[in-house]
Amino acid sequence: MPVMAVHPQYHRPALRQPCREVVTLKSSLVSPDDERRTCDPPLRVYICGRPAIEAGTVVVREADLPGRQGRRLWVYLSLHRRGPVGRDELADAIWGDDIPDAWDTTLNALASRLRRALVPLAEIVPGLAIRGEPGRYALALPPGSFVDWERARQAIHEADRLAFGDNLGGALAEARVAMEIAARGFLPGEDGPWIEGQRQALREIRLRACERTVEVELARGRPDIAETEARLLLALDPLREASYRLLMQALAAGGNPAQATAIYAACRRTLRERAGMEPSVETERVFREIAGHQ
Repeated sequence: MPVMAVHPQYHRPALRQPCREVVTLKSSLVSPDDERRTCDPPLRVYICGRPAIEAGTVVVREADLPGRQGRRLWVYLSLHRRGPVGRDELADAIWGDDIPDAWDTTLNALASRLRRALVPLAEIVPGLAIRGEPGRYALALPPGSFVDWERARQAIHEADRLAFGDNLGGALAEARVAMEIAARGFLPGEDGPWIEGQRQALREIRLRACERTVEVELARGRPDIAETEARLLLALDPLREASYRLLMQALAAGGNPAQATAIYAACRRTLRERAGMEPSVETERVFREIAGHQ
């Protein structure tokens, strides 16, 4: 039997070639109580970066999905898996302003093709289904399924909670999970209002996670690592004042208050030239505090 190498993003062993028989996928949407249980093998859904779905050694990759429209359909259903999605909403997500005249029939055919692409996983993962209902579709995943987008959101909230509870190691681990997932991006090469909205949400998760990482490293007494992360944060968003504050604090904690002063000057210059703004009261306070200890 021929083998198929897994997408390099996930670094899994070589896989068997997915079969293409048509199998009826029978399931229902999982309840919140079911979410606390897990399926075996667990289903992992990746919609950040290049889409992929895997369970054990079986993987359905982006190339196995029915073209760019099938990819958009799968990702949109995954994002909204907690409930059914109206057909009109799906059509807008898939085609935007270029909705075909016979879009209703085309959507049915696209959903059927997507079901067939999921057959290799449905054979070993009970509960995976795309359900067609009057006027809407719904994605059902088995209990305990992993969805990377959901994990990124959970991770940043957990990082905040653990940091407030002085669990610095746990907060750092969760922040790095959020950063790694958010850095993958979202549907590269595609556009549309909902896609851009998800990209902005991921970008904010990445920035928040990077901020939390710097704060935790400072609290753990590791200013050199905090400085590295703060410079990354500043490169990601040169107009985010928190980036300058954290970098100044990391430099000062590492015994480089003069460099912190230079960062403050760069902050003022960048904000004036690019946004017509002055540093905030909080940024001024951090600078004065550092300058007072020189």
